[in-house]
Amino acid sequence: MKSLAKLVAMILGMLGLSSLASSKKKAAVKKIDTKKKTIKKQVKEIDKELKIVKKKQVKAKKPVVRKKVKSAKDAEKFLKDFAKKK
Repeated sequence: MKSLAKLVAMILGMLGLSSLASSKKKAAVKKIDTKKKTIKKQVKEIDKELKIVKKKQVKAKKPVVRKKVKSAKDAEKFLKDFAKKK
């Protein structure tokens, strides 16, 4: 009976189905899964930063069209508005 159990254990070990082999495989898979999660988080953060940078680039490329100032009143109003923006 003992020899039969040893034989079955040996066959399962060769096939990689023993508890020791399967626990090692599960541990390796778990490590890979945690690495995947951290990489996915990093990719999401980088994508957010890229979107922000691209929006700023597009905004910087657009020329600012200003109205022509015809009177002193308009000039004063323009300067006040310009100061508020900054």
